Amino acid sequence: MKDRLEILAERVREAALASGADDAEAIVRFTDSSRIEVKAAAIEGSRRNREISAAVRVLVGNRPGFAYMTDPDAGAVKDMVQDAVEGAKLVPSGDENRFSTAAGVGDVGNIFHHAGFEAPLNRKIDMACSLEASAMAAHPAITTVYKPSYTERYQVTAISSGGVVWSYEDTLFSVGVQAVAENNSGSQTGYDYQVCRNPLDLEPDAVGLRAGLEAGGLLGGAPPETGEYPALIPAKVTVGLLDVLASSFSADEIQKGRSGLTGKMGQQIFSPMISISDKGLLPGGVGSVPFDDERVCPISRLLVDAGVMAGCFHTIRTGGREGKESTGNGFRGSMSSVPSPGATNLILEPGTAPAEKSLPSGVVLQIEDLMGLHTVDRVSGDFSLGAAGYILRGGERMEPFRNAVVSGNLFQLFSMVLAVGNDLEFYGSTAAPELLVESIIVSGK
Repeated sequence: MKDRLEILAERVREAALASGADDAEAIVRFTDSSRIEVKAAAIEGSRRNREISAAVRVLVGNRPGFAYMTDPDAGAVKDMVQDAVEGAKLVPSGDENRFSTAAGVGDVGNIFHHAGFEAPLNRKIDMACSLEASAMAAHPAITTVYKPSYTERYQVTAISSGGVVWSYEDTLFSVGVQAVAENNSGSQTGYDYQVCRNPLDLEPDAVGLRAGLEAGGLLGGAPPETGEYPALIPAKVTVGLLDVLASSFSADEIQKGRSGLTGKMGQQIFSPMISISDKGLLPGGVGSVPFDDERVCPISRLLVDAGVMAGCFHTIRTGGREGKESTGNGFRGSMSSVPSPGATNLILEPGTAPAEKSLPSGVVLQIEDLMGLHTVDRVSGDFSLGAAGYILRGGERMEPFRNAVVSGNLFQLFSMVLAVGNDLEFYGSTAAPELLVESIIVSGK
């Protein structure tokens, strides 16, 4: 498959040059993905999707053009490159419009485990069944396990630019489950998942257990008293906050004034306890790639160094606007879009001790779930989110709470971090430890 895609990528680029482009970059991608869901220890549904798609970017002078297609054939390639060339004649020119001339790929270890992709079907079904069984057994109040699933994806990417063709293969495997607990006080849900490159690293029993314990543990909770409290934020919730924060480090958003970090480079933006890195060459990382969708090797570096903004995500184009090089963070949301700045493996660096060791003696809220993270204002950072978790007194867990509303500002929240735990946990390509935050505003009863 790699050889076939490399040939197609080069053919697309050559067709673009023959159609009047002064330079061109072609990307071809093959994706083969499957999902299995079970119910009552039997397969309930499965689906598989296979697709080859291609896209081309051209330069006519310094004017950029773009087009894409699925299921490419000779006629479609010709039409696509002509659309890109004609489109380029209609847009403004810019010196930042150029393509990669990189000479080497990055070493990311093994991100391709095709043997796992070709494993027997019953082994994959067993993983989904293990999720269901462990979630049901996690707590006596669990009544329903919703969509325990096993998902896999095999992908091949080939890019032709600068007279060379590069390609790589990668795999992703994941499991996920939602558990529902019920008693006389009502119902509560818990969710957990895991994503990895190697299926041997999947732990469906542990994932199901965590989902079940989360649902069962939060039963019986009532809204807490309205007020301001220190907050203990577990790793999974911190990852969710970090995922929201990631777009603020996009150079495109910063340059257009659509980020709360515009004009903040070199300034103290967060607590000195906070350091955030982007590690595109992390061996075996879920977000690791030998090169991005512009054929640039990712650069592993700090975005935040002891609270000071030290970097952002650059593509070739955003870097060109500032006279800088790409950081290897150019990725396509889909083949129908051009590369834009995004994270590889985004990591909030862990501390040296558990955050619990820094707990104050009074009341602390342990936030186990934040609902509505998609509503956070990506520019101002303001949020108002549903919350559930536990009330701690003197460092001891006393009772659950739910139906609370946590309000504040995302940038200020990371500025009020008092302690960073040593329990780094990966959820997909984002990793974070537990955080202790000085104060959050809670609306309850």
